[in-house]
Amino acid sequence: MQGSYGRGEATPESDIDVVVILDHVGFDDLRAYRRMLDSDSQSSLICGFVAGEDELMGWERSDLLQLYLDTRPVIGSLECLHSLFTADDIRRAVRIGACNLYHACSHNFLHARSSDALAGLYKAARFTVRMKHFIQTGSYVSSMSELTEMVTPTDRRILDHARHAGSITDSDVFDLMSRDLLEWSSALIEETKE
Repeated sequence: MQGSYGRGEATPESDIDVVVILDHVGFDDLRAYRRMLDSDSQSSLICGFVAGEDELMGWERSDLLQLYLDTRPVIGSLECLHSLFTADDIRRAVRIGACNLYHACSHNFLHARSSDALAGLYKAARFTVRMKHFIQTGSYVSSMSELTEMVTPTDRRILDHARHAGSITDSDVFDLMSRDLLEWSSALIEETKE
């Protein structure tokens, strides 16, 4: 399990994030898995990640790190991945997260002007805050509510915005929250550049 169910923070509206790792995944495996999902009464809430071992072992380390840290095994283990990660992988995860947020936030502010997209960006920013905290302290905090109590005031503001971003209706608030995210991600890019 991953996401809010894995963290024990699920609400009735939460997606059910399931990670499935098999020795090998071919298209027929995906088709069989989709049929199984379609037969489940909660299939509209189920999402997640499916991969074979070879794909997993070849995955971008900074992205794989987030999967490893944020997944609670129900059957099996991901411990074989533990020794793969370095401090550079964590730093890279923070930098990639910040770059992606900066780009998407700028595009959204200029072109799409979507409150829903901004809410999604703030949701993604929570994971970058978490990895930033991890690189700074060596402590990985899976619970977003616990993380809020441990980070800097600037990072806390990003997490607070993430909780309220889904209810943006005012254009001035949209502009302010876009600016906050853009400036925060810009500073983080500067902080983590090589």
